Amino acid sequence: MKKYKHLFFDIDRTLWDYETNAREALREMHEKRDLNNFSINFDDFAREFYRYNELLWAKFRNGQIQKPALRDRRFYLTLKKLGVDNNNLALLLSSDYIELSPIQTNLFPEVIETLGYLKPKYHLHIITNGFNEVQFKKLRNCGIEHFFEKIVTSDNAQSQKPNMKIFEYALTSVNAKKVESLMIGDDWDLDIMGAKSYGFDQIYFNPYLNKQEGKATFEIAAIGDLRNFL
Repeated sequence: MKKYKHLFFDIDRTLWDYETNAREALREMHEKRDLNNFSINFDDFAREFYRYNELLWAKFRNGQIQKPALRDRRFYLTLKKLGVDNNNLALLLSSDYIELSPIQTNLFPEVIETLGYLKPKYHLHIITNGFNEVQFKKLRNCGIEHFFEKIVTSDNAQSQKPNMKIFEYALTSVNAKKVESLMIGDDWDLDIMGAKSYGFDQIYFNPYLNKQEGKATFEIAAIGDLRNFL
């Protein structure tokens, strides 16, 4: 095996359990804004939010919309789909989500133990498409920020995965060579193909055993599996 020195982790759906945390934040928002009073049940609210959130993130990555539109439109479109055309309520929900989402602390199993195992052996870093004001809070509130030497977001890199610019920015910022670097993430297109296109090795975190066209350098089903070969 190559002698790796730098490990670059994704955050959402790799370390931080996005589905569980988002659902907990959305449930609190549903109660706080009394959405039952608008005849919106929680499951419908969560389902439509996930759908529009993914849709608008894709548009944001493609440069079709800007950050404020992503943040606010996902809730406006969610409400409208559920029969409520209320921009003021959408803006309140947008503010709630930015406040409540990053204080949720559910991590995937063995994340803290594995990071603790890796920390003395490697330089650990983050590459995330998330925003500064959210991602730093997530890491801090989950108690894992101290494991990482460099946290690269799409905000400070002015680029997003899978664009090669964010990977170049990340490796250059810590003076890492491609041959000694590994990208660890759950998203096949953004994390794995992005890193592969830039020219360094990847670990595909695949807890649901999804089939993909192509092959990553390594594949794991649990974060704890990293301890088996790193």
